Amino acid sequence: MKAALIKSNLVNGVLCLSSVLPPSASSFAQQSSTQKQEIYNLLAAHRFQQAEQAATAYVTANPRDCNGNVLLGLALRGEAKLEPAYKAFHSAMSECPQSLAAIEGAAETAFLLNKREARDLVSEVIKLRPADETGYAMLGAIDARNGDCAGAVENYEKAPSRVNGSAAALRQYGGCLVSLERPTEAVPQLSRLLVLEDSNMNRVALARAQAAAKDRPAALVTLQPLLVAGARDSIAFLLAAQLAEADNNTPQAVEWFRKAIELSPKDASAYLAFAEMSFNHGAFKVGADFLTLGIQQIPSEARLYLARGVLEEQMTQMDDALRDFEEAHRLDPKLSFAEDAMGMLFSQKHDNASALDLFAKQSQLHPDDPLLHYLYAEALSQTEGADEKTMEKAIASAKRAIQLEPGYQPARDLLCVLLLRKNDLAGVIEQAQEATKRDPYDEVALYQELLAERKLNHSDKTAVLVKKFQEAKAHNQEAKTKYMLEEAQPIQQVPNL
Repeated sequence: MKAALIKSNLVNGVLCLSSVLPPSASSFAQQSSTQKQEIYNLLAAHRFQQAEQAATAYVTANPRDCNGNVLLGLALRGEAKLEPAYKAFHSAMSECPQSLAAIEGAAETAFLLNKREARDLVSEVIKLRPADETGYAMLGAIDARNGDCAGAVENYEKAPSRVNGSAAALRQYGGCLVSLERPTEAVPQLSRLLVLEDSNMNRVALARAQAAAKDRPAALVTLQPLLVAGARDSIAFLLAAQLAEADNNTPQAVEWFRKAIELSPKDASAYLAFAEMSFNHGAFKVGADFLTLGIQQIPSEARLYLARGVLEEQMTQMDDALRDFEEAHRLDPKLSFAEDAMGMLFSQKHDNASALDLFAKQSQLHPDDPLLHYLYAEALSQTEGADEKTMEKAIASAKRAIQLEPGYQPARDLLCVLLLRKNDLAGVIEQAQEATKRDPYDEVALYQELLAERKLNHSDKTAVLVKKFQEAKAHNQEAKTKYMLEEAQPIQQVPNL
């Protein structure tokens, strides 16, 4: 036979091994009966039902013939009867433990059935055929679907020829690289995926990787076909909005956020992202208004109440905020930040001891929540007569927030303020410069750096910073006046409600 009946490829995420049948009809005939040769011919002609009938009759008469069970497994596999096929291959393995055809057949069907034994069987194939990339690609797929991205990447790296021609493998490989915080390596894989299969999902996946690799211009270029007039992919508009905001193009971000919400009014992600942008710009009412729209669409979404409560707290609407936090906690008691937000309200209502006690407990329960650490640091910083130990706790909590989320500007700004209080002038300058790398118009960071340089009597640097601070104020005021984020009105009517 010129080619194996089951070719090595990956179709719809399924890898198939290549040597389940003997290499040629003539060599097979030399070791097989005429009856088995006829079964073989039926398989080669893809007449699987007839092959199954003939192979069943043969195995019934010769139950210990492992070749017969392999042929039966192939016939059943051809009919997509995977469980019976696996049993046939397993029977062949029992009779002939070293039969490569039996092991490969069992490995492939176990893989397709997502059986626990699949990994061990594929590993056995690799031992017998260490140069064949297909086994490594199958292991990569098994690891990926089991959530073991490190294992998936390690195995996919050993199977480039198999992976590069498979959309499913490239999708898993690239996705795992992103999950492992290796987006730069993911970009080539996801670029190949887009060439193989140009879909909205694959285009967004590549754009996410490019954004994570700090190449926002490339990410926006990738998304561009999904942002044209008449486009309907809300996920693409949401990602584009976040990229535009990261580039300080707030007007474009607002437009794309609105489009994302129009297209998917019952998706909480866009409302929450818009609220975060509003928080960072100090446009608390605008953010709260959009969240109210979201709550009208998704009244059972706890995160929307929680986010609105945060914005209401910033506007000192304490009673409204507390009601929203309580509703968020009622809807989702496991929502990590709900109780922490209540703690913030206790603080605003002058019950600072209760607030700090709650924050301390919650930060231990949720050590990887950056917003919690930021708010804990803020609450500590507002403690009247705070001693050195309290300030150290506040600084540690603010540092933890930016460690968890380096782009969290409010937390970094707060850290600058705290370090200045501690008179850690070098630390202020370091954090402020990091903040202005991300946002050159960050007034808080610029002002804290200016004060630190002034204390150090660095008059030249102070003069430069005074100019930068004035430019930042002018820029931010112009953005508010020209584009009026504060005056952006929430969508009054969403299509297809």
